[in-house]
Amino acid sequence: MSWIIVSVYYYGNIGYISSFIVYILFLLLVLIFAVAPIKLFKIHKKYNPSAYFISYIASALLLLELSRDFFFGGFPWLVPGTVSIDTLLSNILPIFGVAGASFILYIAAVSIASFWDNSKKIALSISAITALLFIPYTAEKDTYDKSLSIAIVQPSLDPKLKSKEIYKPLIEETLIKLSLNNTNNPQLLIWPEAELPYAYKSPQYYQLKQRFGDSTELITGIWSFEGRELFNSLVNLKTDEIYKKQHLVPFGEYIPFKSLLNPILIFFGAPLSDITAGKPGQSSIQVKDNLNAAPLICYDIVFGNDVRKAVKSSHIIINISNDSWFGKSLGPYQHLEISRIRALENNKWLLRATNDGFSAVIDNKGTIVDLLSKGNQGVINQDVGLTNTTTFYTGFGYYVPYLIALIYLLSVIIRTIWSNLKT
Repeated sequence: MSWIIVSVYYYGNIGYISSFIVYILFLLLVLIFAVAPIKLFKIHKKYNPSAYFISYIASALLLLELSRDFFFGGFPWLVPGTVSIDTLLSNILPIFGVAGASFILYIAAVSIASFWDNSKKIALSISAITALLFIPYTAEKDTYDKSLSIAIVQPSLDPKLKSKEIYKPLIEETLIKLSLNNTNNPQLLIWPEAELPYAYKSPQYYQLKQRFGDSTELITGIWSFEGRELFNSLVNLKTDEIYKKQHLVPFGEYIPFKSLLNPILIFFGAPLSDITAGKPGQSSIQVKDNLNAAPLICYDIVFGNDVRKAVKSSHIIINISNDSWFGKSLGPYQHLEISRIRALENNKWLLRATNDGFSAVIDNKGTIVDLLSKGNQGVINQDVGLTNTTTFYTGFGYYVPYLIALIYLLSVIIRTIWSNLKT
């Protein structure tokens, strides 16, 4: 969660000390939420090395992980199963998703802890077997009947330039220059999140449409208004189809625990975010040759179930982002890793366009095909494979680990109540 302090500092403009105080308060709230339910478990002084106990604790931990999707305005970010990428354990991702990998790791960890006092030999054996899951593994590449030539533009400009009127033409001209100087003539061009210094359907927006004409289809991030509501959006410049970001970034776009943190932020003089979240269940965006693209903006990629729903009727995933506000934290690396998992879970190529890195083309096996690193200005040109084949995870697999954990936890509760009634 260290990138939160970077987000508060860059967007809040309230200094390191004040940002650190806000970060610590948020961290404490998350810790209380995570630790308090565990304290309610009836755990003995010595762990009980039984399948009953191990499954009980592992199930509870998995459901606590799920609860982050519903609290804090949604803060799943990294989960234990994320470490499965590029290992043998990654084979579970197209079946039961990252939650399935997390469940396996929870069972392994609780098993080791449970047996440690009673039999270190068994505990070490479980550790060795678990270690085998992390043997490096790369899936074989697929062949495709159809492909799409794409170009991803990474301008690598200072995001604070947008607040200065004199630099606004530079932002647009940099994007256009990088795009039009590209001699590969891509079928689809992608620009990053919220890069343009003007709004959807403004005079400047229509001038941009005229400039590109029908030669190249352009997907770009842009701000849009509906009445007094401001949305972080993605638009197909050719068709005017628009998608509005559903999951806003904590502190960058919305304030979690407003009643508690707003007075503190006001005291430190921080500007308060006032962006509206888009509605769930938005349609995919049509691109070249009636292909459907699942549109995701920045933080949207973190929410596996929403990505799964969007991908069901899509051929590719487009994820635009502005990771510049991460600063030099681990955030951009983590964000890229999460994107790889979403591609592998759903068997879809993922096209990622960011302001200053990491922009990437990721194939349906979660492998990075091409990449632009942090701070590098340039264009990625690639032919992207198209597939209609979905995974078990896309259809049903997301629910399986959570359903198993919930059923088991309910059975433990019923069993406990029944035992107490009998006594």
